[in-house]
Amino acid sequence: MYTSNKEYRKAVRDFCKMDNQEIIEDIDDETRDEMDFDILASKNTQDFIYEKTKDHPLWQHVYDKAAAKFFSTDREIGLAVLFCYDFFWYFEKCWVSYFKCLEENNIENYDENNEFYKSLNSTL
Repeated sequence: MYTSNKEYRKAVRDFCKMDNQEIIEDIDDETRDEMDFDILASKNTQDFIYEKTKDHPLWQHVYDKAAAKFFSTDREIGLAVLFCYDFFWYFEKCWVSYFKCLEENNIENYDENNEFYKSLNSTL
């Protein structure tokens, strides 16, 4: 688990496979990180995840709960909320577990008893 904003930002960058260009020298690290954030990599990652999860009832449930945090019913907003500091650590573990089941053609093993799903769902 990350314990600082810097660690969180690195986790998101790694997860989205962002290139770190660091083209600006004379600014503080957090501002440089914000300016260097690869929006396209983030969007592509979220689009891929949403496409793979949008029809699964457990993901619909967490998207609905997450979207409600922002007074929304838009499930794509829910996914974006899961990238926030408070939820990303749980979300990443849940996604990796789900994706492994998808790759192994074993999606029936991803259910409400999945430990990572339970952690994410209870955090929301």
